[in-house]
Amino acid sequence: MDRKIVIASHHAMAKGIEDTLKYLTHTDLDICVLCAYMENKKIDSEVANVMSKFKKEDEVFIFTDIASGSVNQKFYKYINRPHTHIIAGMNLPIIMSIALNSSQEYFSEEAIKKLVNQAKDSLVYVNQSKKSLDKEDE
Repeated sequence: MDRKIVIASHHAMAKGIEDTLKYLTHTDLDICVLCAYMENKKIDSEVANVMSKFKKEDEVFIFTDIASGSVNQKFYKYINRPHTHIIAGMNLPIIMSIALNSSQEYFSEEAIKKLVNQAKDSLVYVNQSKKSLDKEDE
């Protein structure tokens, strides 16, 4: 089993996340990036091309930018593919967690839910955090 990562977004966000991920992890991770609507290509064919690269036993994580967006919708038809996980509203912490996981076992649904919750927790309104810290210092 190989773990594959797809980062897909409207325009160039996916490429930026891939670049930052490789910079922070000091690795040359094998990531498939789809930057939709950058060229005059149909997204249906771009998504089909991405998905055709994977073997049946591959575990595929697809990270998209917006849950209700067209990029996510085009990947949605692959949701019943075995060992395929689509996570919308991607952020760097969850992609790092998956990319750096060295386990040769398939991820369980519970493990993925836990990682999603951890990624949500990494979204912080820093101004509010500062106010809380200021109160603790008093």
